[in-house]
Amino acid sequence: MKSKTLFVSDLDGTLLTPQATLRAGDADRINALTARGIQITYATARTIESAGKILSDIRFASDAPPVSLMNGVLACDMASRHYVDSAKFSTGCAAEILRCMSESGSCPFIYALTDGERLMTHYTDIRNPAMQAFMDERKVRYGKPFRKIDNIMDVEGDVIYFCIIAPEEDVLRAYHSVDNVAGIKRTYYEDSYAPGTWYLEIFDEKASKKHAVEFLRAYTGAERVICFGDNRNDLPMFEAADFAVAVPNAVQEAKDAADDIAADGVVAYIEQYAEKMGW
Repeated sequence: MKSKTLFVSDLDGTLLTPQATLRAGDADRINALTARGIQITYATARTIESAGKILSDIRFASDAPPVSLMNGVLACDMASRHYVDSAKFSTGCAAEILRCMSESGSCPFIYALTDGERLMTHYTDIRNPAMQAFMDERKVRYGKPFRKIDNIMDVEGDVIYFCIIAPEEDVLRAYHSVDNVAGIKRTYYEDSYAPGTWYLEIFDEKASKKHAVEFLRAYTGAERVICFGDNRNDLPMFEAADFAVAVPNAVQEAKDAADDIAADGVVAYIEQYAEKMGW
């Protein structure tokens, strides 16, 4: 690892285009950097299905650092597609969140691991076009499995994550419905691609992008972690990093929390940093 430095980039709104793809040539440039021993990985709210497709042109060696998924809930060795870290709700905590969601009239996407490794997304209803678009894109573009259930309490497997996609008012109602649930963390933020659509994500208290950075630092032995992000859910990652970099389109909160701005994008920033360091 070059000077024990690890670069960690968010995907949507940070590394990717508005079409949720890598920019032309970025995969080759990233592969050239990692071939020189520069350690680069990713921390995203996405799951293995969509992140894996998006990063399919990236070469992941057997000793590559894991990719953090679902805002720090899972970490995956991309070469083997094996989860090397996970943060699951306890059975009682998951049941309490499900009860709160039901009583508040919220309709989340509920993610659960079945058989230890298979990720299934459950839902009871599609309430708005943003939810429909979210599901359709992931089913068609990434082959992600979704399961419709009659009752929110009928989820199978170990629940690891809740995602609500709705107008801000509905997201805030759902956010406050779990105010008294212990052992959880929450984040809500506006969609990078669709202003007016908001996300609420609920996960175990051990999980966050801060946890992701801490896990990746320990896993790789990195002495310095440089993170790139654009949105509110990247703020915990910035907090855990040694140096935080926002992109030009980042929300003001992310820019205010950052140590620098990647004026020419994430890949160019890493290339310029490596050149400056003589790597």
